[in-house]
Amino acid sequence: MVNYGGDEVSALVVDIGSSSVRAGYAGDDTPKAIISSYYGYKANTPDADVQMGEAEPQGDASTEPAKPKNDAKLYLGQHGPSIWREGMEIGNPVRDGTIFDYNPIPALISHALVDVMRSNPSEHPILVTEPAWNTPADRERMAEIMFEEFQVPAFYIANTGVLNAFAAGKGSALVIDVGHSMASITPVVDGFVLRKGLVYSALPKLVHAHARHILVGSTQTRRGIDLYPHQLIANKSPVEPSAPPRFTLREDRMPGTTDSWKTWYENREVDEWIQSVAGVLDQGWNEQAAAARPPRQYEFPTGYNMYFGPERYQVGEQFFYHSPQLVASNPNLPKNIPTLLSESLRACDPDLRQVLMGNVVLTGGGSLFAGFADRLETELLRNFPHVKIHAPGNPIERRYGGWLGGSILASLGTFHQLWISKEEWQEHGRAIVGQRCK
Repeated sequence: MVNYGGDEVSALVVDIGSSSVRAGYAGDDTPKAIISSYYGYKANTPDADVQMGEAEPQGDASTEPAKPKNDAKLYLGQHGPSIWREGMEIGNPVRDGTIFDYNPIPALISHALVDVMRSNPSEHPILVTEPAWNTPADRERMAEIMFEEFQVPAFYIANTGVLNAFAAGKGSALVIDVGHSMASITPVVDGFVLRKGLVYSALPKLVHAHARHILVGSTQTRRGIDLYPHQLIANKSPVEPSAPPRFTLREDRMPGTTDSWKTWYENREVDEWIQSVAGVLDQGWNEQAAAARPPRQYEFPTGYNMYFGPERYQVGEQFFYHSPQLVASNPNLPKNIPTLLSESLRACDPDLRQVLMGNVVLTGGGSLFAGFADRLETELLRNFPHVKIHAPGNPIERRYGGWLGGSILASLGTFHQLWISKEEWQEHGRAIVGQRCK
């Protein structure tokens, strides 16, 4: 059994995000297991011995593909969505940064901890992360899963904003977190979140939609690009840049491909393109500056390839500037980063603002755009004389900052008193989560 005195506790840290689930041992500098939050599922699979009378409820699973039924077979991790299966739907338990469907969560966590890390959750205290806008009911549900299903000896749930500040070695910071589906700004003071200054929006979704529009839409010089996944392509021939692609589709697979799987793969291809090609101009939008930058080549699974010039900078520009035409046509547009910053700082006390400006922490996989940190500094310097941005150049630190902060926190000797033990959970029930995890 675990020894709670001294340094015998090797805690586990689990960080669940919109794109991936990160898990590993506290005290490590990288997560041991990184698996996709997306999973494939089929309602009653034929290989599970289904009684003849039980096979009927398949129809209602197709009407709402967002949530699989409880008896559905899940395909996770490396053997998950990326492998084509006939009739497989794709689901994701996370929406807008918080978990909305708890059914697949135990399976995802178990896959990361047991199958990938080969550890036994019932022998380790577990620290789980949560976004700053998580609800008390959700935190209690997570505690219940950990104690009741995984039988963990101790549990704690910590805020990603605070953990990102800790990962950067700061107690007070303005944490700018640009993730897979949400961008948030969290003022952290002495290890606590200033709730009134917390702002967030679905900005990365807008950036993604804009990038997809650029690729799929046709221009004067090229037609719209087909985003077929490589699993549906039988063969292709090399072509010159910007020449029409020559490929044949696997007609045998087309009828069995579900819409959710195709959408998932197209979104993934757009993300790949964004990460390879897109950038941000550090001094603000300027047609001449964008045209002067060298173009970048990118090849799609169909074999089509071309050089992308100024359009690759239009993608990142969405983070910082929305054109008046776009705002007029979409009144509910997600707020861009300068707007979020001014809202967040306006809610903070004036004497705190300069402290926060001297400790700006940039984190999240969405912030890895080339030139993002420089552009952010330019935007901040317009309003504040002294700005210091902590933006780690190491992509692991930037992408998994929340996990790293949890790893640091759970390995501290002084943190032991904060764990909620199994005995306390059995004695006090759900109420203890809100009292202990501030």
